[in-house]
Amino acid sequence: MDEIRILLVDDDATFCALTSDLLRKHGFIAETALNTLRAREILAQGTFDILMLDLCVPALQDGFGLLDEVRAKYPNLLVLMISGEGNISDAVHAIKNGASDFIEKPIEPEHLLVRIQNLSERIRGERQLKKLEQSAIGMVGVSDAMKKVFGQIVSAAGYDLPVLITGETGVGKELASRAVHRLSKFGGRDMVSINCASVPRDLFEAELFGYEKGAFTGAVNSYKGYFEFARNTSFFLDEISELPIDVQAKLLRVLSEGEIQRIGSKVGIADTRIISASNQDLQAAVQNGRFREALFYRLNSIRIHIPPLRQHSADIVPLAGHFINDFCQRQHTLPKEISPRAQVWLTEQKWEGNARELKNCVERAMICSQRSVLEADDFLILPGGEEADTTSEGTLRDSLRKYETHLIREHLKANGFNISQTAKQLGMDKSNLCKRIRALGISLQS
Repeated sequence: MDEIRILLVDDDATFCALTSDLLRKHGFIAETALNTLRAREILAQGTFDILMLDLCVPALQDGFGLLDEVRAKYPNLLVLMISGEGNISDAVHAIKNGASDFIEKPIEPEHLLVRIQNLSERIRGERQLKKLEQSAIGMVGVSDAMKKVFGQIVSAAGYDLPVLITGETGVGKELASRAVHRLSKFGGRDMVSINCASVPRDLFEAELFGYEKGAFTGAVNSYKGYFEFARNTSFFLDEISELPIDVQAKLLRVLSEGEIQRIGSKVGIADTRIISASNQDLQAAVQNGRFREALFYRLNSIRIHIPPLRQHSADIVPLAGHFINDFCQRQHTLPKEISPRAQVWLTEQKWEGNARELKNCVERAMICSQRSVLEADDFLILPGGEEADTTSEGTLRDSLRKYETHLIREHLKANGFNISQTAKQLGMDKSNLCKRIRALGISLQS
């Protein structure tokens, strides 16, 4: 539903009647309240998107008091402050206190509609972001960094221009490409994908563009290439940096002229939307002569960069929870929680393999642990029960190793080196604690 619901709170009954009629005529759902008591009742009964609030409402000293109340109870409600006696200081005060905009009486209808439309676009954009999180499977993020990525995906989906998605291995570039596709005009069709690193170099042109029967020795039948399968839909080229330099020239022609040509055939219309991805620095590849500059600029019409997981650690625990739920749905098992200590452990890891590495780690813990609440040591157990080597680079940071050693040693001392009691306090199995004591070289003497 794309309707925008507006509540107008003003003590001027005539103004309320005229303004609500104007808003309804332009497709908005509008309700009015002549005092704050009625406003509270209406807000409690239904969901609204925009609150138009007079600064001087009866039953309250001023509109700023109600503004504070609304911001606390309804944080997603956008507030447009209005006043017949407004000035610059009022506007500044309103914005600082959480209002989204400020408008002064007398209000021209056209002026009001522009302000309302601006707020409406913001609301619709946020709704699209929520749809994105639901439709783009695996794209989970609460950090500002990922919200920025989601916003870029939503924006990119509305255009037919090429999209280049960059980022390290495992950050979710293919998921982002599918999200762009799903939200685009081609969303109802399957996206065609190819990994450029998996195609033999001498077969690239034939795979992408196809060939006619008899076009070359061995061409006993006609062959349809990827571009023909991708007509009227999105075509995702992963690891685009692996595309041979000679084939890059043909791809450039597709982007610049909108034409494709089978080997041994006439020119045809491409009619596809190119989405590409790379974990390599394409600008450096251009400087080294490995990638055509003109092609880079064409592919880079819209750029989406997904940062590594270590740069938005706030998303690690939500991602881990998502991977647990996904694992349970696929394997038909009961879900497990992650203990606070394990959450700290997960957040402090480097995750060089990003979300892909985190997913593998979580699924391994789900398989190996017998507990309903996962602890930090559950994420260190390899398949078969073998203990992870905590001294190998990239497995566990030295700082965390020192912290874990100190934590276990202090609990042992406090419990008179009673391993059973210490394991209970740490939320660990006795056998796992013994393994950690041996792995960390902790002495059982005071």
